[in-house]
Amino acid sequence: MTVNDTMLTMDDVDNLLYIYANQTVLLAQPRTIRRIDALDSRYYYTIDGDEATFYISTTSFIKKVTPTSPHLIEWFKKHGQQADILRDQAADFGTLMHICFADYHQKGYNFNDTANRVRSYLLQCDHPLALAGEWTKKLNKAVTSYAKFCADYEIEPILIEGMLASDEMGIAGTLDLVAYATITTKIGKGKDATTKRERRLVNIDFKSGGIHKSAQMQLALNKLIFEENFPHLEIAENWSWSPKDFQTEPTYTLVNQTKTIYTPALIDHYLAIYAAEYGGELDNKTFHQFTGTIHPGNPIGQHHRAVGVAEAILPY
Repeated sequence: MTVNDTMLTMDDVDNLLYIYANQTVLLAQPRTIRRIDALDSRYYYTIDGDEATFYISTTSFIKKVTPTSPHLIEWFKKHGQQADILRDQAADFGTLMHICFADYHQKGYNFNDTANRVRSYLLQCDHPLALAGEWTKKLNKAVTSYAKFCADYEIEPILIEGMLASDEMGIAGTLDLVAYATITTKIGKGKDATTKRERRLVNIDFKSGGIHKSAQMQLALNKLIFEENFPHLEIAENWSWSPKDFQTEPTYTLVNQTKTIYTPALIDHYLAIYAAEYGGELDNKTFHQFTGTIHPGNPIGQHHRAVGVAEAILPY
């Protein structure tokens, strides 16, 4: 199967390991892992000498082993030919939102830069500049909602946008945020009620839009991946978070996804389905590489070759 008619370039490979990692808590730097988006599905990989090990991404894994949600089917039917464009715009806005949240923790977020930042990003993603006003307003509200959330729960980041892989499952993903949070629990009722404040390690998945069932499985997988990489740490809770289009005071949607049907035992069944249906999927994928200037009479082999995925990525 041909996956690309051009030579694989650095634009296709993401080498960013993480935006922030607290190595005092993690006790180790996350290992080097790269992401490649030039295939039909998203994959991550590690390199050891001249050998590459590939991992299917959590999102691609979920798409392959679970049915498309009725909500998504109806959404595509509603928007028709515009559906793909709207989906890509929503995904790119979500990426920008994630970047801005990371900036908030790293150096603070400057609202005065939002308009220019949005315009530059729209041009980079080849989206219409007509979206600039809407995105600027939406992004400012999202960052404000996130700042309110961080204040409410006294968020202390441990890992931001961290790329991690599981050798046990053969799956990898980018964790939006793993952090310590202060959780207040009410004990008792009426006048005798008291509150208990506790610091817990939480795994948080950001959504720029709605929160759907697939988020549960993604969080469950990412929890297992994180704990495999850092076995001395245990994630206490899984949360899905999204901003709200508030009118007066900033607010947000927070869904606790810790209690879930996606137990390790159930995930093992999904892994078996994936292995049966898609095992060896990369073996049949081919990159076509072209180089130099070809003239009449030149041997084609000097300018073109077909290579497997591992051979294509090893230079990087």
